[in-house]
Amino acid sequence: MSTRRGRRSRRDRHHEASHSGAQTPPPPIADHPAVPGDSTAFVTSATELEEVVRHIREAGAFAYDTEFIGEETYVPHLCLVQLATRERLFLIDPIEIDDLEPLWAMIADPELETLVHAGDQDLEPVQRCIGRCPANIIDTQIAAGFVGQSYPLSLARTVDVMTGYQVTKGMTFTKWDDRPLSDMQKRYAADDVRYLPLVWERMKALLESNGHLDKCLEECQRGCRPGAFDIKLANVCRKFHRRNPLRRNQWYRLCSLVLLRDELAHAANVPPRTLIPDGSLSDLARRRIDSVDAMASIKGLPRPTIQRYGQDLLSSLEDGHPEESLPELPPKLREESATDRIRIDSIWTALSCWCLAQQIAPSLVSTRSELAEWILSGASEQGSRSLWTPGWRLDFAGGFLDPFLNGDVELSMEWKEDRLRPVPHGHGG
Repeated sequence: MSTRRGRRSRRDRHHEASHSGAQTPPPPIADHPAVPGDSTAFVTSATELEEVVRHIREAGAFAYDTEFIGEETYVPHLCLVQLATRERLFLIDPIEIDDLEPLWAMIADPELETLVHAGDQDLEPVQRCIGRCPANIIDTQIAAGFVGQSYPLSLARTVDVMTGYQVTKGMTFTKWDDRPLSDMQKRYAADDVRYLPLVWERMKALLESNGHLDKCLEECQRGCRPGAFDIKLANVCRKFHRRNPLRRNQWYRLCSLVLLRDELAHAANVPPRTLIPDGSLSDLARRRIDSVDAMASIKGLPRPTIQRYGQDLLSSLEDGHPEESLPELPPKLREESATDRIRIDSIWTALSCWCLAQQIAPSLVSTRSELAEWILSGASEQGSRSLWTPGWRLDFAGGFLDPFLNGDVELSMEWKEDRLRPVPHGHGG
C-alpha cells in the first residue's frame, strides 16, 4: 500500500492544479459541423440519462470514454462517462446515477456505432455489468495504425494528425471522484470525445481508399468476444518468463500464484499488484519458501499481505493447481547467435517495410520478439500459419511472408510521395 498512497498523493497534486485557476488556457474548440461546441451537458439523473440515450439512438453513432481511479480497488472506480455525437456532448455522473444499464446497453447494441480511443478499459464494464459483449466498436487508435500512422498513437496526436485541431492535456491523473469538477477537468474530459466523430469520418474515407477498412473493423471487434477482458494467464506468465526464464516447477508455481493473487485481490477489493507486486510474485515462484516467516525475505512483499494471506500463499506454493489445468511452459529457446540475429533482423525489417508500404503499422501485425520466438523455436518451418491464427494478419502478412521466405517474390523499395513504398515482384516460379 505505500504505492497506493503515493499515487493518491500524486492525484491530490494534480487535482489542486486543476482547481488553482493558474492553468494554461485550453486550445480553442474547432468550429466544424462534426464537432460539438462548448455547450456540454452535465447529466446527474436517470431522467436526464434517458434523454441522452434517445438522442444517441437517433444519431446512430457516438463517441465514448470514461475517467476512473484504478489504483485503489480491484475493479476501477468509475467517476465520469463522456459521450458525444456530431451535435451534442454529455458528461454523465455515475456517482449520482446508480443505474447505468441504458448506457451499457447502447455500447452492446450492434445497431449503434461506438467510437473509442484505446478503449479496452472503457469497454470492460459492459460485459461485467449487463452480461453482454460490446458490439460495433470503432477504436480510432487501432484505425490510425491502418492509415499510415504509428501504433499505438495517443489521442492528442491522432486528433492533430487527422484534423489539425488540438485537445486539452494534463488532467488524466486527477481526483475524478471529487465534486464539484473544475471547469478544466470538464473541458479535458469533453475533449476526450469531442473530436472522435470527425476523426473517424476522415479515417473511414482513407480506409475505404487504401482497402483496409475490413481489416480495421475485424481488429476493432477483438474486445467484443465473451471473456475478452478476463485474465489471460498464459500471457501474464509469459511476460515474467521472457524477462527471466523459469524452470518447469517455477512456471507452474507462478501460474498458481497469479491465479491466487487475482482471487485474493478480488475478495479484498484491491488491485492485484497492490496486494503482491510483480517482483515479489516472481521471487515467490523462483525461491523455495517453506514457511510463512520465510516470506519476510521476499523483497517488496507487503507485511500485511504476509500476515493475512501467508498461509494461502504457502499452500499455493506447496500444492498449487494441477499442471494439466495450467498453461504449458513455453519451449526453451536457444540464445540468439550472431547469425540468428542477422536473420531475425532481416526478416523483421522486410516484414516491417512491407507493412509500412501498405500503410499498416508493423506493431499491429507482430513484434520482433514474436518473430524471434517463431524462428528460434523452429516453428517458422511450418510457415506463417504457426505464427498467426486465421484472420487478417495471416491473410495480409502471411500472404507476403511465406512467398518471400520461399524466394518466390522479391522486395524492392522506393521513396515516393514522402513515404516508403516497397514493391514485391514475382520471379515467375
